[in-house]
Amino acid sequence: MAGQEAWKRLSHEAGSAGKPGAVMLTGSHVGLAPLQLEDADGIFELTHAEECDQIWAEMKIGPFDGVESFRAHVGELLNDPSRVILTLRRTAGGAPAGWLCLMEARPAHRVIELGYVLFAPALQRTVAASEALYLIMRHVFDDLGYRRLEWTCTTDNAKSRRAADRLGFAFEGILRDGLVLKGKARDICMYSMLAREWTLADAAFRAWLSPDNFSEGRQIRSLQEIRAAA
Repeated sequence: MAGQEAWKRLSHEAGSAGKPGAVMLTGSHVGLAPLQLEDADGIFELTHAEECDQIWAEMKIGPFDGVESFRAHVGELLNDPSRVILTLRRTAGGAPAGWLCLMEARPAHRVIELGYVLFAPALQRTVAASEALYLIMRHVFDDLGYRRLEWTCTTDNAKSRRAADRLGFAFEGILRDGLVLKGKARDICMYSMLAREWTLADAAFRAWLSPDNFSEGRQIRSLQEIRAAA
């Protein structure tokens, strides 16, 4: 296994990264699968309830005025070759509770962005949500061979900025007026993780996800504490 991993990494270093595509990733708490049009109704229901405005506040679009318009948006996402969206399911065959998106891929430069993260309220701040992010990050670095993974958000998006810090991304700076969001120019925070930093982040994630790190459903050591100790 070690030899196969070494060969895979050498082959990635020698050329372009793989183009992201439909893939299924499975963890202990969550599974990722390609977004399907039939997922739209369930995701709409979960993301357009009481906390709807908070969920969509920092998104480029949304919330949607009805399931039909949301279904049309999902159709547009599925027809966009620049995006690969994977849904999150807590159980095999279970209903989707959100999605993750790989986008802005530049395989020749081995750079890609993780964005348009949409989690239903019940999924936020759970082990399943963290594991989903770990699975997609591992896929980007270990399977596809990217050397740089980017994470961006508005300067006002405190939740996304905390997530980037927690996951081990490095803050690189602010792109002033980097995005027009719902008619208003916004400053954008740029974060990144490099392939050479992934070894530490991967080990910290695996230690954090270990059943030994949880007692009665609560973490014993945080991901940041584990990474700092390493």
